[in-house]
Amino acid sequence: MTSEVRLRVSAVLAALLFSVGYLVVLIVPGGGDVTDRDFTDFYDSDDRIFVSFLLYLVLLAAAWSIAWFFTEVKARLRDDLLSQAALAIALLGCGGLAGGGALLGAPGGVQMNSDTGFVGIPIAHTFAQAGLGVMLVAGMFSLALATALVSLAARRDALVPSWLSIAGIAIAVLMIGSFIWLPGYVFPVWVL
Repeated sequence: MTSEVRLRVSAVLAALLFSVGYLVVLIVPGGGDVTDRDFTDFYDSDDRIFVSFLLYLVLLAAAWSIAWFFTEVKARLRDDLLSQAALAIALLGCGGLAGGGALLGAPGGVQMNSDTGFVGIPIAHTFAQAGLGVMLVAGMFSLALATALVSLAARRDALVPSWLSIAGIAIAVLMIGSFIWLPGYVFPVWVL
């Protein structure tokens, strides 16, 4: 497989898997205004817990694909502090997505994989808030910074036209708004 094909395959996989896996933030209650009823309805449904588990697995595969994508991009950039920082920060972001998703789904995992019933609203809410915080702050904010750094490095190395570099930086700024989940979907647009 040529390096160009590897880059394209990693980009498509990262974008598609992220677009599907990131839906876990919509399925598991915990972000925004949630009520006790939201938690009990979710954790009373084995189907919802199972779907959230599958989405987490897709998000985990997305994190691996994103790491592959940034590794392929870095291979095309000048090997210096900027490109090394971009890759390191992207890998941190991948870890944030994976770790945050694991925290988010932990109460459902306990319920699915043991004879233990629902862990309770305070515990589920705590894990949901922690998971979303790690996923969005460590994950998405790191990926936003990595996107900006790669855009700058690609422009510096004349790999992309200036308008595309500016678009990458603008997308990175929009990704900072992913604390509200919707702006996170600009990331797959940039990857493609």
